[in-house]
Amino acid sequence: MRGVIFRGLEELVVEAIGMQAWDELLEAHAPEGRVYVSPTSYPDAELFALAQGVADKLNKPLTDVLAIFGQSLFGFLAEKHKGISSKFASFEELVLSIDSVIHMEVKKLYDEPNLPSISAIVKDDKTIVLEYCSNRKLCFCAEGLLYGAAQFYSRKLTIEHPQCMHSGAEHCVLILHLD
Repeated sequence: MRGVIFRGLEELVVEAIGMQAWDELLEAHAPEGRVYVSPTSYPDAELFALAQGVADKLNKPLTDVLAIFGQSLFGFLAEKHKGISSKFASFEELVLSIDSVIHMEVKKLYDEPNLPSISAIVKDDKTIVLEYCSNRKLCFCAEGLLYGAAQFYSRKLTIEHPQCMHSGAEHCVLILHLD
């Protein structure tokens, strides 16, 4: 996992529960002296341990924490990579371009990113069906990212998640309903 993702988690934790909480999480779940640098890769297990630590501190399910993190992460990444986020005139355009544009830009920025496979199909003017597949199974974070993107574009969004890798499915299906 790239350091930029850890930096996004750090920003969320510091903003929500303080720097001391982040330091405690690092002490408990990261190698001694760890400082996350955006372009550097770190073990996925560290992110999952830190996220679980946040869930424990907040007494919330990990899935909820990952969704909150995803929503926050969208704003963090949009601010950090304004050139990418400014390419899209609408939420729908962004969602339909995740694999073909956004992931291609990520590949230009970072060597060997371990990106999910995402495809999106427009069902009608208010519904997009998205398929998500990743060995990391971060579909709840993906949901949060989508909510963050909807907020960025001032759109109201609800998501159904009728098929999930956590329930044994080959890939997740997310049905995006726009108002």
